[in-house]
Amino acid sequence: MAETIARAIDANTYHEGYYYGNGYAVTWTNGEIIEAEYKRGEKFVMNSGQDMRQMYAHHFNFKMRNYDALLGWEKSKADEAQLSIIKALWTKSSVVVNAMEPTFEGELAFLNLYWYLRMSVTVRRAWLSRLRKRIIINAVEKGTCSPNKHEKWLAGELVNFFLKADAAAADNALDIESTENNATDDSGDVELNIVKGQTLHNMVTLWMDATMELGYDFEPTFLIAHKLYAKGLISYPYLYQNGIPGNVYDSMRRDFRVLEHNAQYGHMAKEVGWLSTRNTFHNGETPYNGHGIVTTGLHPTDLSRDEERLYNLIVKRVIEAFTPVENEYQKKSRKKHNSCKKAG
Repeated sequence: MAETIARAIDANTYHEGYYYGNGYAVTWTNGEIIEAEYKRGEKFVMNSGQDMRQMYAHHFNFKMRNYDALLGWEKSKADEAQLSIIKALWTKSSVVVNAMEPTFEGELAFLNLYWYLRMSVTVRRAWLSRLRKRIIINAVEKGTCSPNKHEKWLAGELVNFFLKADAAAADNALDIESTENNATDDSGDVELNIVKGQTLHNMVTLWMDATMELGYDFEPTFLIAHKLYAKGLISYPYLYQNGIPGNVYDSMRRDFRVLEHNAQYGHMAKEVGWLSTRNTFHNGETPYNGHGIVTTGLHPTDLSRDEERLYNLIVKRVIEAFTPVENEYQKKSRKKHNSCKKAG
């Protein structure tokens, strides 16, 4: 991931623990190395005027996760060394770009790191649901395209997270009688699109198809999908969402021309005259809740056999999901049009 981002922004010189160049340093964590522990017995505080990140810090303690004890293999020394590199880079930086995975878990991973280091730095969020050079550059330089929507979504997700942690600590559910908080809480809810016709894959349905058609278990499917994402070939494989925002639909109209060159399913893409909109967002979702797995318009090269098989499975579902559901009149018109083409 770090190497992909570094190449996009011309930070091509490798140093121990980071890439550097063009005024940027690109570093990484070795997994979610900082964990948050809820402060049991801490008086629960929440009001609409609080900064949600400060509220998070108020209710949790932060420490380096002990993978040595947890998994039985030595990792702490490497984690400590990487944390020292990150801290040194942050000290020299005017802006820190958060390019963790584009999920709520990615937000928490960064917040844990931020409050563990306790360094006052300006933070910009790079939300990279698709790894393309133009998208990476724009996100790194300008941040999220809709910062207000991002903040509203994050606030709602954090409220839900606090409530669950507090309820678990007290071993009962809390009921906060506040219309403001209830309104914020609702913002994190997501309704999946229920549509006629094939839907886009999410990570769950991709795994189900990969199990049935390729014999893959969840873990290898998950890892291969993330490799395809890191290579910029698919959007981020979210667990549940299967719709897409309008801007992704617009880009798919161009990307379909690339799918026509797919060796296995290109003939299906060529038959699609116009793209169905049934998978676009309809229920107030936002890109920060995730979206279905789509291809990106890059032609794949240098894939392993397993990567190629899973990529083609995704391609097939993308083509099916964007293929319009035709009525009888449209079917007859298409057949007539195809027969005229063959005759010509």
